[in-house]
Amino acid sequence: MKVFPEGFTIGAIAPAGKVKEETISAGVAALRSLGAEVKLYPHIRQGHRTLPYLAAEDAGRAADLESAWLDPEIDMIWAIRGGYGCARFLEMVNWEKLAQRNIPVAGFSDITSLHWAMTAKNCGTVMALPMFSFLQDPNEATLKNLDRIFKKEEQCFTLPALRSGVISGLPLPGNLTVATSLCGTPYFPDTTGRILVLEEVREAPYRIDRMLNQLLMCRAFRKCAGVVFGYFTACGSDPEIMKVLEDFTGKVDVPVFYGLKFGHEQPFIPIRSDQIMRVKG
Repeated sequence: MKVFPEGFTIGAIAPAGKVKEETISAGVAALRSLGAEVKLYPHIRQGHRTLPYLAAEDAGRAADLESAWLDPEIDMIWAIRGGYGCARFLEMVNWEKLAQRNIPVAGFSDITSLHWAMTAKNCGTVMALPMFSFLQDPNEATLKNLDRIFKKEEQCFTLPALRSGVISGLPLPGNLTVATSLCGTPYFPDTTGRILVLEEVREAPYRIDRMLNQLLMCRAFRKCAGVVFGYFTACGSDPEIMKVLEDFTGKVDVPVFYGLKFGHEQPFIPIRSDQIMRVKG
């Protein structure tokens, strides 16, 4: 399957966690099989001098982001993996300079820090897409979903509802833990009119409750169009999670849906911030 047009070039960066060599090579091969050219940036293999969980020094990871963003040959930036680390360099980024060019930035999980900062700074296009590890062995549905997102096909979903309704608006996708970590910073975006699409992995139900409560106290849901929950992978039993989500729904005044195939599992439904999402249930 060819997803990308001829000559489409992706800048691959590692803005967060340390990356295995086999993940890089497999991801590059997968993107090339989908029709893209791939350019790797210099700090993806550097490592951090004291923190082994980071792909490189903060300044180096920020430099790769800016270099790829401003490179006229690059059509899109794709984060190789998440993990942790994007928030560490947000203060180093020249957002005014980057805002001069609208370029898609792909990834999810810890890339939420970067995506929500981009949204707060009105800079670039958020593309919540699978990481390289997903691309190593994507299932057929994930590939078809990638094809749809790059063709900008309308995103319409009918999902189970905790509070029914019909919502339409630009989505703001992200990982719940990472989104919550931005509360009170200049990188937490205005959620007015947005559809918040939230997923999580390996967090206990009480922690999910705590993070949703934190976002409630930050008024994140006060003026949003609605809330859509994706996968809650390895977060306890389904009944436990549903009790948390039902309790949350009682505290907001907008439609709330669940069951979107978005997050740390496959199939993966990509989401782009410049494309209207419509949800009913």
